[in-house]
Amino acid sequence: MLRTVQRAKEATEKVIGAAKALRQTLVRHLFRYGPVAADLADNIELQDTKVGTIPAQWQVSRLDEVAAIERGKFAHRPRNDPRFYGGAIPFIQTGDVTKSDGRVSEYSQTLNDLGLSVSRVFPKGTIVLTIAANIGDCGILEFDSAFPDSLVGITPQHSLSNEYLNVYLRTQKHEMDRLAPRGTQKNINIRFLEPWPVVVPPSEGQNRIVAIIATINRKLKAEESHRAALSGLFDSMLHNVMTGKVRVQDLQFAEAVGSA
Repeated sequence: MLRTVQRAKEATEKVIGAAKALRQTLVRHLFRYGPVAADLADNIELQDTKVGTIPAQWQVSRLDEVAAIERGKFAHRPRNDPRFYGGAIPFIQTGDVTKSDGRVSEYSQTLNDLGLSVSRVFPKGTIVLTIAANIGDCGILEFDSAFPDSLVGITPQHSLSNEYLNVYLRTQKHEMDRLAPRGTQKNINIRFLEPWPVVVPPSEGQNRIVAIIATINRKLKAEESHRAALSGLFDSMLHNVMTGKVRVQDLQFAEAVGSA
């Protein structure tokens, strides 16, 4: 029984690995040729830029030319003073963004009115990016929230969509982390981000890129949920078998799992 569940878990791991590899390949293709099929890539006119080869009709802009960049705020020190917490105002921190997978939908702390007086609230839809400890993690706020100065809020302007900019910035994490100044703790600031190059396709191209990556992300999330369920099932079955709650000779469940 346990071996059957373990085999299902291993198969799911392979699917997750393949989906992640596909996503990496897709991202490279999308930002080099645009949202076109691989067999049409040779027909795309390209240009060489400081960020690499991109379609000829795309542009490369500075981040501060296409978006407002504002640092979070929590003016009081020490930051963990309990007088400022426990109210109704969401207050996200670096860890909430790092684990968000691109969509900040949860928070673990709140501010009260006193806390709000030393902080500020950013609106739903703001892209939040980490600039201390974990560098370059980002996600779109799905609720109005305050956050400290270890995060920045980025609001696209002109014809740049926040969904596209979020997708693009997520591809830049490795490079931001590589270039971040190294002191006692690695960190970056707004001056570091202002000149950051942003590849800007036409609006239709932005929307298609977002849709393609969202599709593969949904597949990944579904498989990761499946893996978590199988892990929980394995642990539960092991406990039940070891404690005698499930009889080893009862194979109907194993057969059902194996045929699923």
